[in-house]
Amino acid sequence: MTGADRKHPERFRDRSEPDGGGPLGNPPEYFDATHRRIWVTFMEELPWLAKADRALIELACITRAQIEVGGEAVTTALMREHRQQLSSLGATPVTRSNVAPAPNDPDDDDPWATFMEGNQ
Repeated sequence: MTGADRKHPERFRDRSEPDGGGPLGNPPEYFDATHRRIWVTFMEELPWLAKADRALIELACITRAQIEVGGEAVTTALMREHRQQLSSLGATPVTRSNVAPAPNDPDDDDPWATFMEGNQ
């Protein structure tokens, strides 16, 4: 958020993210149809989620379901909690920039790589 990673990249060069434990996976068995639908929506909206994020996604699904139902249950505190959950998941415009994409194979970005393999 402060731009320190761009001003002083050497400070961040050797940092590594812990292994997320694999893909997010299916929703918990105790979820009803609404919560399962929201889980799938989160998986589509936030493709970087991993197994290590399951507990927070469960909370976010429950909170989003409460918001969808509406009524008096939707309080400012509930909205604030959901915004904080989204922020923790890298799902806001500001926090999305903090999500590190999975490393790509350098040849994936080079359209000439396949052509050059046969001509070497």
